[in-house]
Amino acid sequence: MRRRTAIIAAGLLLLAGCGSPAPAGEAEPSKVVRLDLARGPDRPLPTEVHLPPGHGRHPLVVFVHGYTCRVSEYADLIANWVVAGFAVAAPTFPYTNGAAAKLDVMDLLNQPQDVTAVLDALLAASTKQGDPLYGRIDPDRIAAGGHSLGGMTTVGALGKWRDPRLKAGIVLAGSARDVGAEFRGDPAAMLFIHGLGDQVVTIDQGRAAYDAVPWPKAFLTLPTGTHRNPFMSPADPDFDLVAESTTDFLRWRLNGDTEARRRLAGLGTHLDDRLG
Repeated sequence: MRRRTAIIAAGLLLLAGCGSPAPAGEAEPSKVVRLDLARGPDRPLPTEVHLPPGHGRHPLVVFVHGYTCRVSEYADLIANWVVAGFAVAAPTFPYTNGAAAKLDVMDLLNQPQDVTAVLDALLAASTKQGDPLYGRIDPDRIAAGGHSLGGMTTVGALGKWRDPRLKAGIVLAGSARDVGAEFRGDPAAMLFIHGLGDQVVTIDQGRAAYDAVPWPKAFLTLPTGTHRNPFMSPADPDFDLVAESTTDFLRWRLNGDTEARRRLAGLGTHLDDRLG
């Protein structure tokens, strides 16, 4: 827990303009690039891109926040992925975020295409010399993930509005409600995580989406998990399990890490493992 907090604090210092070369023996801070993206004049998509320390190309995760939630609420989960070497792009969606002047839950149907628009912009930036993202994203190792409505968005981005660049998906307390379970295209392994105590999106809804996935997949049940805390709060007893299992899933799927795959397989009876 201390290591994750230190990484976040270092990143905030860098954003505030106080960053300086790390003294010898100290970890280099991660970097956050803020982009004013949009998909048309009425669909602003301001996006934070969290980059791991160092240089070179990194696998990318596009993360989608939940309904009435803010990207900042997922800071600890995102930090885990960044520390593990993944770049994380976290857009704020215009009509479902916690600060939106106008909320519209059915704007969910537009969000999978927003994911594609964000990907288009990030990959274009990564090829432009002088851009902060130049040479930092590996276009062949991309995943999407999201919580609640963001999980539904992820299902849509791998289904009805399939983006073929996505090689994996993570659905946290999500379902296929309204977006449909029309998975198509090349196989993209998927990890679902859901709490038995979720009274917002029931575990049966999450399981129905999981059952429809025709590709390698796994479903992790949190026996006491609720809808929000396991994915947002480090104080929640399930948070570390969520952070570690999602990180290992990404390591396996995007990096080919066989040790990470073994750790997933060892999660026990609460994991329905059909990853192959």
